[in-house]
Amino acid sequence: MIVPHQVFQQLHKVKYIQYGPNQSPVECLGHHKDTKTLFISSKLKSTINLATHKSLTIHIHDNTCRIPLTLGVFIAGFDSENELLGPRTSLYEKMSQAGNKMGFQTVFFGHQHIFSNSKEIYAYYYNKNKWQRKSLPIPTVIYNRIPNRKIEHHPNVIEAKKILNKQATLFNQNFFNKWEIYERLMKNPDCSYLLPKTILHPSYKKIATLVEQHGLYIKPIHGSRGEGIVKCSKLDTGELECHYYIKEKPQVNRYINIDAFFTQHFPNGLKGYVAQEEIPLLKKRNSAIDFRVHVNKNDRNNWEVTIICAKFAGKGSLTTHVQRGGSLHLVDELFSKEETKRITNKLSTTAVDLSYKLEQALEENVGEIGYDFGIDQEGKIWLFEANSKPGFSIYHHPGIEKLANHVLSYPFQYAFYLHNLRKNKLN
Repeated sequence: MIVPHQVFQQLHKVKYIQYGPNQSPVECLGHHKDTKTLFISSKLKSTINLATHKSLTIHIHDNTCRIPLTLGVFIAGFDSENELLGPRTSLYEKMSQAGNKMGFQTVFFGHQHIFSNSKEIYAYYYNKNKWQRKSLPIPTVIYNRIPNRKIEHHPNVIEAKKILNKQATLFNQNFFNKWEIYERLMKNPDCSYLLPKTILHPSYKKIATLVEQHGLYIKPIHGSRGEGIVKCSKLDTGELECHYYIKEKPQVNRYINIDAFFTQHFPNGLKGYVAQEEIPLLKKRNSAIDFRVHVNKNDRNNWEVTIICAKFAGKGSLTTHVQRGGSLHLVDELFSKEETKRITNKLSTTAVDLSYKLEQALEENVGEIGYDFGIDQEGKIWLFEANSKPGFSIYHHPGIEKLANHVLSYPFQYAFYLHNLRKNKLN
């Protein structure tokens, strides 16, 4: 690295150069050509994968020269009186620290923080164990972490995303639509075998026919965290048993007449719902379990499995969602060493392969996916759901919490790839 002679005294002790996740040893020399140009060899440029820049800033930290990067995180739920960024504040602090190790400053903002000129934002960042705020140009890459579908469909958020998409590259644009995902995957014979039989907008008659054959889950297309799910099955007595929630509390009803079930739960029909067959899942401790698998993009635009865990349903609960009383376990807490290896290998291979196919079908920038898989009693894998914004409650498990810093580095790895891609196209 050859720097202007005027700043050589400040830089001659530099031993390393860092750009995002890439770091390389470097020797620093001086030149007299001008006061602003920094030269690096083509080999070094390739080693750190430096994008084409018309100009850039450098920061010196100890003996390392850093080329700083910024990741914008688009969120909602700010709270000036209590936790600044809402209930996820502590997690965003950890995320900021993970980004800092790769030379990223992480800035958090909402739709209300975009300036009227549509080119700048007013954002919060975590520095030296405290939150600060500043105005800055819209970052080149933005991680969409709007927390739920209701907020995502708010007119102000929709308008903000239009502005951001003109100025930056967004990843994880939207929550997935369950039916769209199902349809796209069903069209691909390489992954359609993973999907339980699912019907969109089922009629009362169809539900009545299906429930005679097997148990059913009836789910809203746009639901999340188990909201709006109803599980029903036919008992040997001929009654219809139905599990559902009222204000987060699990409920069970039995119906002699199926019409009474429809009148109570779906008086306006089943438009906006899917009916999905119940799969006889693998059991442990006399409870059915499913598996959550997180996959993330790395700095080479490749998918990697970052978390695998097993989930039990809570007592009386019809889903394994942690928010509804479900519990998380590491796979090796439940299975032998040999079984753990077999299960994790099978889930990992399926999740990575599926991610490439899903990404291709969606044709948008997706940086992470949370899958809910089941394994039936014959050992076959089933896909129940794919989520573009997997929940953070998974970190409540102590064993998974230890992985948080590693997993939270992946949004920065993918942002690095997208930043370079954008810079190389623009320059």
